[in-house]
Amino acid sequence: MDKLKERIGREVESLADDLFAVSDFLLANPEIAYQEFKARDYLSRMLEQKGFEVKKGVGNVETSFLARPADCKLSRPTVAILAEYDALPKIGHGCGHNLIAAASLGAVVALRLILGDEAGGLVLVGTPAEEGGGGKVRLAEAGVFEEMDAAMMFHPGSTNIPGKGMLGRIKFNIEFFGRSAHASGTPDKGINALDALILAYSSINAYRQHMRPDGRIHGIITHGGDAPNVIPDYAAGLFYVRAGSRTYRDELFERVKKCCKGAALATGAEFKIEVHRPALDSMKRNPALEAAAMSNMKELGITIDNDDGRLGSSDMGNLSHYLPAIHPYLAIVGSEIASHTVEFRDATVSTRGRKTLLNAAKMLAMTAWDFLTSPELREKVLQDFAVPE
Repeated sequence: MDKLKERIGREVESLADDLFAVSDFLLANPEIAYQEFKARDYLSRMLEQKGFEVKKGVGNVETSFLARPADCKLSRPTVAILAEYDALPKIGHGCGHNLIAAASLGAVVALRLILGDEAGGLVLVGTPAEEGGGGKVRLAEAGVFEEMDAAMMFHPGSTNIPGKGMLGRIKFNIEFFGRSAHASGTPDKGINALDALILAYSSINAYRQHMRPDGRIHGIITHGGDAPNVIPDYAAGLFYVRAGSRTYRDELFERVKKCCKGAALATGAEFKIEVHRPALDSMKRNPALEAAAMSNMKELGITIDNDDGRLGSSDMGNLSHYLPAIHPYLAIVGSEIASHTVEFRDATVSTRGRKTLLNAAKMLAMTAWDFLTSPELREKVLQDFAVPE
């Protein structure tokens, strides 16, 4: 490892107590999407103490923030390191966002110390509501990332990999409207909305056999009627469609709409589909930037694992279509522990979790340094970003 990156590592190590305090505070004060006021204020105070100017509520999102080194002239290129800090209902930080926020804070503070007065191209963006709220989409649409050239963050997991695909996702409600009647005395007078929903569900389920491996459709019935002896005049479900590209995601959604239309025609019911915004996009991966991250992971002594092939969805996918972005994973647990669980939450403050936090901060700071100081890397990153999905 070169001398400068060794120094980055030492600076991160010197911040260990502060970074553990950030992680512990968020763990003890979990807040769900768009309610992360304690997290926003705590992180903002910490950054201000470390020499950053913080603007809260950027992009018209109350619980967001943007931090830049104080007394530094803004410069390009600019790299955005992202902090997530929303929690899951009931479970709390079962996705490890407390580690994400702490590592990102550690990366910018350490790199600020290295860059000194030349840190004008370094920003930390607090991005709320990753868990279903699409906070990054709102910030991007509001222009928060317009003057930035790359974005990066890390995510805790069960493997060490520089990046992986993400599934685009459309979340939507399906409602069917029929006509109530006595289920025994006058069934011929009714139109069964539950039958329509079940028929649509069955049609969607039959289609799964014919989907590509990256396609997913899953859902639940949220309302199925009120009494067995009353034909339901209303039934509803909540569904997700996911796919490895925006094009295929939209194709699957069109098929779902046809399944619902067919069920409505068969039963005589009416239907309505309401899409939750924003839809999530698949990840547009950047091989050059991922290669830089992987090189730094190796320099830190991190063994690179094979991708386990398990894919989820995130608003980071959307952001990767606005500007070059990476989303590497570092392990805090083995494959026997799944994310979005109490066990995963508890692992964030384990000895392994603490070590991963520091390694993540180092890796992010080192990769940001590479991007800011290497015109050759930036050119390769731009070339990769220009390749169509």
